Amino acid sequence: MVVAVGSLDHASLEGWTPIRVHGSAAEPLVDWAVIDERFTDPFFEQSAYRAMQHPFNQVFLRTTPLDVLDAFPQTLPDGEPTGFVFHMSRCGSTLIAQMLSRLSDTIVLSEPQPLDGVLRLRRAGMMDDESAVRLLRAITGALTRPRRGECRSFVKFHAWHVVDLPLIARAFPTTPWVFAFREPRAVMRSQEKNPGAEIVPFTIDPRIAGIQASAVASISPEEFCARMVAAFCNAALENASGGRSRFVDYADLPGAVFTDVLPLFGVSPNADETRRLHEIATIDAKGEGSPFQSATSPLQASAEIERLATHWLDPVYASLRSR
Repeated sequence: MVVAVGSLDHASLEGWTPIRVHGSAAEPLVDWAVIDERFTDPFFEQSAYRAMQHPFNQVFLRTTPLDVLDAFPQTLPDGEPTGFVFHMSRCGSTLIAQMLSRLSDTIVLSEPQPLDGVLRLRRAGMMDDESAVRLLRAITGALTRPRRGECRSFVKFHAWHVVDLPLIARAFPTTPWVFAFREPRAVMRSQEKNPGAEIVPFTIDPRIAGIQASAVASISPEEFCARMVAAFCNAALENASGGRSRFVDYADLPGAVFTDVLPLFGVSPNADETRRLHEIATIDAKGEGSPFQSATSPLQASAEIERLATHWLDPVYASLRSR
């Protein structure tokens, strides 16, 4: 049973969290659920899924027009998150988000679907840039409303969202951001073993990598992966802003969180927070409790991965390292 509450204002949705943006261009919608816990899962969707197993949310899930978000006030200092995390995929960004989530008085959103939903509507031509900027700010404000006196928030985006950096920066002009990256062969081996949505054809628009839809079928999965990942890296480099962005190499994790990420975001952890950050840094965020290893896997890349990495990724990797 879904309760439609299109007439509700932001006061009526106090205590509710947007968990999904969907619908058509004519009627974009947002689903709301009650999530009482902190966002400490590796991914936002895990927290949302667990919340939806609760009988209350199964019965009283609320669905409103997307424009109800226009009424939400900005509740965090300066109306902007404390920091953003972008990445090339399979490069330690989830570890960064997990460490940030152990800070006190902090909300961390890891790849939240509602933000992706807005960006997808805009990329599909279903809204103009002005509307997208307005809704990005509104839905971020709704997602980061303090529940327990939180005073800062962070968002880790999907890998493909880095190509939308100009729009995101327009919505949040003062929010600093980091871009996590890794040696290309290690990324490609990881994607070969377990492909992510970012390299599955047509999950996102292949034109962001200069690939026309008609050409996708003629490109090998390995080449498609290399070109998509290269596009993410190039977007980060092209949109880097002096003093407001930083590049973080997987090989330098978790130490780089203390030496680069936290200082950029203006965070000085106390002794207890530092202990918690070090503790979570020992665990692979996606490995069900296995230890985190920052060293690049010694496995030899296949001849095809070696060829593609050399052609598509090594030059941009060198540029990232130089930053």
